[in-house]
Amino acid sequence: MKRKFIMRMFAVLVGCIILAFLTYRPVLNGMAQYLVYPDVKKPSDFIVLLGGETDGQRTRKAVELYREGLAPKIIVSSGARISWRTTESKEMVALLKQLHVPDSDIILEQRSRSTYENALYTKEIVEGQILRNKRITLVTDDWHTRRSMYVFRQVFAATDIEIHSVGSHSLEKVQLTDWWRDHESMQTILSEWARLVVYVIKY
Repeated sequence: MKRKFIMRMFAVLVGCIILAFLTYRPVLNGMAQYLVYPDVKKPSDFIVLLGGETDGQRTRKAVELYREGLAPKIIVSSGARISWRTTESKEMVALLKQLHVPDSDIILEQRSRSTYENALYTKEIVEGQILRNKRITLVTDDWHTRRSMYVFRQVFAATDIEIHSVGSHSLEKVQLTDWWRDHESMQTILSEWARLVVYVIKY
């Protein structure tokens, strides 16, 4: 039943996109831009580095913010496996160390398999810590920031912890302007919109 409902919602979404494509180009560009939540840089207790990257740019952005003094520690949140030998989070940690982030400033969360679980397991970690700023900053791809912010704020709603985000600004593979002209960009934007709709309904 749930699957049928999701499929119907996805069909409605696709129909709306086709209608927008036939009527007004700025609407489509606006759809992509809506997925991008504005960057907010405020002193935080943790930088939360979300998995799902393909080029290391999320990790590099997290290191950039860490060096700027945005937060003293980085939580790496991902339980995805790259192969039978290693996980995504271990690869991200390896890059953090390569970029001279000490072990003592890295916290590893390896159970999450979705954005919701990223938030859930990060909350478990954060609630066990003494927080000076009562704030965390998410780092993920630009087009993933809107959904990440929504989910994290839902999960952290009963706490007094602020949630902010900074996009990785890695737009080499996914373009937000005229995205329907590029296959990979179109696939990413449509998929992200479908996930956003499902998350809003589900959570």
